[in-house]
Amino acid sequence: MSGERSKKLPWLMLVPAIAVLLVLGVFPLIYSAWLSLHSYSLLDPSRGINYVGGRNFLNTLTSGHPLGISFPKSLWLTLIYLGGCLAGEVGIGLLAAMLFSGEHRRGLRSLRILMMTPMLLAPVVVGNIWRYMYQYSFGLLNFLLRTVGLPAPEWLAKPTWAMISLIMADVWEWIPFSFLVLLAAILSIPQDQWEAANIDGAGAWQRFRYIMLPWTKHAFLVIILIRGIDLIRVMDLPYVITYGGPAVSTSVLPFNAYMLGFRYFEIGHAAAYAYLMLALINVFVILFINVLRRRPENA
Repeated sequence: MSGERSKKLPWLMLVPAIAVLLVLGVFPLIYSAWLSLHSYSLLDPSRGINYVGGRNFLNTLTSGHPLGISFPKSLWLTLIYLGGCLAGEVGIGLLAAMLFSGEHRRGLRSLRILMMTPMLLAPVVVGNIWRYMYQYSFGLLNFLLRTVGLPAPEWLAKPTWAMISLIMADVWEWIPFSFLVLLAAILSIPQDQWEAANIDGAGAWQRFRYIMLPWTKHAFLVIILIRGIDLIRVMDLPYVITYGGPAVSTSVLPFNAYMLGFRYFEIGHAAAYAYLMLALINVFVILFINVLRRRPENA
């Protein structure tokens, strides 16, 4: 009997944690799925909760009401935002990782700690920092541009500049993540690979192409997967910096889902919007998992 009790004890200890996961994770997922099939507005509770089937999903895909922007258009803006952020984070992160993995990396150790600072800040704090830096009259960026005689753009007043502003803020915040992952991948390359390259007289480009890229390509995929999922669902920077504007030019998918639920209080519509986003994230994850599974055994 004591042996059976000792076997059951670990499972009993897990019950509170499992209960918390069910309450905070599974229940909201099921409840939001149920809401997505119903018409429910907090602005008019007298209407009650009415079953509408897939109408919320159909309206989301075919109509931009009340957001002023259609789902396909918002998806396109999200893809632009995602692509720009990933390109900046991976590119600059790779350059920084190559610099810090060189012969003088010990002298740069303290600087490496400073590079982590942006990632440690709350996104709302990052958004406010950059929003003030983008101010046309007294912002730091325009002050520096005017100092060197360059024209100062209206960062948050023009659609193109507004999207670039969001991308710059996100890249600044998340370069440290790409930097850490790529630095770890570069430092894990066996030393005999570099020694063989020295013996063969390989140049810098050949070292990068035939040694560094093959050994770090899966680190690139991990960065794209993790940051891609995060970028598809991020709404704090667009909310703080541009509030979806100007003229809905930065109204990415998660921002629209938030607006439907917490400004227009169309709970059923917002739930359907969020589930379409979840479907997109699942497609993104499945594609990249298939790519990761193709990793050769000797890589």
